[in-house]
Parts: sequence; C-alpha cells; structure tokens
Amino acid sequence: MDKQRDLLQRRLSRGEALKLAAVVGGAGLVAGPASVADAARAHLAAETGALQVLDWAGYGNDGGQSMFVQYVKTHSQNKPKFTYMTNESDALAKIHAGLKPDLFRPYVGWVKYFATSGLVQPWDTSLIPNFKHLNPFMVKAGQYNGKQYGIPDDWGFDAILYRTDKVKPKSRSWSLLFDERYKGKIAWFDDLGMLVMTGLYLGFKDPWNQTDAQLQQAQKLLVAKKHLVRLIWSSETNLWEAFGSGDIWIAYAWPNDWVQMKKKSLPVVYMHPKEKPVAWVGMFMLLQGTPRHDLAHAYVNAWSSARSAKWLEDNYGYGHANTLARPASSDLLHALQLTNPKAVTEPNAHLDRDIPRRAVYAKVWEEVKAA
Repeated sequence: MDKQRDLLQRRLSRGEALKLAAVVGGAGLVAGPASVADAARAHLAAETGALQVLDWAGYGNDGGQSMFVQYVKTHSQNKPKFTYMTNESDALAKIHAGLKPDLFRPYVGWVKYFATSGLVQPWDTSLIPNFKHLNPFMVKAGQYNGKQYGIPDDWGFDAILYRTDKVKPKSRSWSLLFDERYKGKIAWFDDLGMLVMTGLYLGFKDPWNQTDAQLQQAQKLLVAKKHLVRLIWSSETNLWEAFGSGDIWIAYAWPNDWVQMKKKSLPVVYMHPKEKPVAWVGMFMLLQGTPRHDLAHAYVNAWSSARSAKWLEDNYGYGHANTLARPASSDLLHALQLTNPKAVTEPNAHLDRDIPRRAVYAKVWEEVKAA
C-alpha cells in the first residue's frame, strides 16, 4: 500500500497536490503525503464513465487494442469508447456538431490551430510517466507558447507507394502522381495536403503558405491531372482494396499501406521523392472541460509505453516517439531511420506545419474534387 501511495503521489503535479490538500483540509496538511495520496485516489475514482476517444480507424477496438491494453487492465470500469475521424477537418466538424470526446489525435500541422481555438487544454506531463522517454524534438513540436498541447506518439511520412512490376518512374519525384502513362491506376489522398504536395513539386518556397497566384497554379495542375486518378481515398481500407486488387498501381500513401501490401506479397516500393516527403507526428490533445482528465492522461501514458510503441512499429510500420522502442524488422528500422531523432525534419523530410490560410486551402481543394 505504501508503494502505491508513493507512486500516486509522484504522479501528482504540484498544483493538483495543493488542490487535493485543500479538499482534505487542514487534517490532510497535518497528516502529510499519505492523506494527499488517499485524496488523489478518491479524485480518480470520481471520474466515471467510458473514456471518450476520437481517433482514426484502426486504433480502437478494430485492431488497435494493443496500444491501450495497459489502460484497460487498470481502468476496466472506464474502457475507451471510440468515434472515428477521417481527418482533422472531420474531427473539427464532429466536435462543432456536439461530439464531446475527452481526447483526440490530430497531427502536428494542427497544433497551433487547436491550441489557439479554445477547444483544447495543455497536458500535465507529470501525470504521464512515459513522457520522459518521448523524442524531445517531437515533444517540442507539440508545444505552443511553452505549453504541451500535443503528446507525440505515432509518426510517419506522406510519400508514394507503387508496384515495381507495373510502374517505371522517370524520376524519384512527386511527379509520379501526375504521370500520363498510368491513367486510371493512380490514387490521391482526400485532404488539402494535396495542395502542399503539389507546391513541393512545383518548387514553391513555402507550400504551407502559398500566395493566391501559387494556389491557383497548384489547383490548375491538380485539375488538369485529375483525369488520371481512379481513386481519391479517405479510408485506408478503400485504398488497400483497390491497390490489392490491381486497380491501383500508384498511390499517395503512408508507411502502413506499404506494410499491408507487402503482406499481400505484392512487389511494392515506398518511394521518398526527391522533393522530400511530408512527415507527420500524431499528437494526442486533451479537450477543454473534460470530466475524465486523469483517465485521459492514463490512456495516453499507455499509448506512450515502449511496449505499445514496438507493437505499432511491428504491425503498422509507423515510427513511435518512444525512443526505447525498436521494431523486429531491420528493413523498417532503416526505412524510417528510427535511430535518427530528427528523421521527420530537414534534410530527410519536411515536417508538416500550420497552414495560416487553412480555410482557403480547403475551399480550393473542394473545387479540385468538384472539377
């Protein structure tokens, strides 16, 4: 019991400990740490109901259980209940429509947007014991004005997946997604990030903050090449079906898509274009006013463990911010440069970032799809 009390007290921030001391009153102050720890247990017990998690498909009870198994073991009365998001704009729309998740997982390019939106609050990292093992560079990317709004966990790249028995690239470039030789065999991703990728291909200095003229140029190219595209995917399942059946030979894709096609014994390459891939880092965010504040921290701590990290790397082919984890596959270790703490930034990749005119980009992308 004493060990449990010591562990629980170490998890409390100074502010939380003072609050709990106030709750137990003067007697608690006199009795010392044990009473504060007892109050902390009561505080945790007061958080009731299922933890509400808004996340991507594949990370809930549809295959991702290993990522939060430790949370379920210790909080069996507060098992997570999942709602799925297809991208950050979809998550934002769901929240504005009345969904009240306790936490969700947008990506690094949205940190500033959500931190300034009033929808989320900073994390108390003292309640996440595994936080100390997370990649410092990625941890910093989750900060805004010195506060930790995002807890980094999964990471990977937007790059190009293609079949080596069907496709012969003229160069190692994003241009493969616009190659006239492969009409009807190409898949794009349904996200305004397609405009960023096009900006990289066109050589724009800052594809995340294009001028009106640059956006018009990117849009013109996408519209002109749209006739080559068989699928604009938002669900990886749809991409896997199309690619696995042979309908698609070239795709804007993520590392897990390469892993899944390798499992189908297809001859595939995950190509990093010469213009560099776009790197992303998943950032758990805590919703403002959540009634399950500490449970959310416990869930993220489970996700952040070395055991969960290794499972993610071995099964989904993504990197993980926990620097202690290593995948079983040496090929994956090399492909993701897991020993390089800055694999997601220059000179290896462009780390995704805030888009100041996000609403304009979204409108332009919708116009591309409607063209």
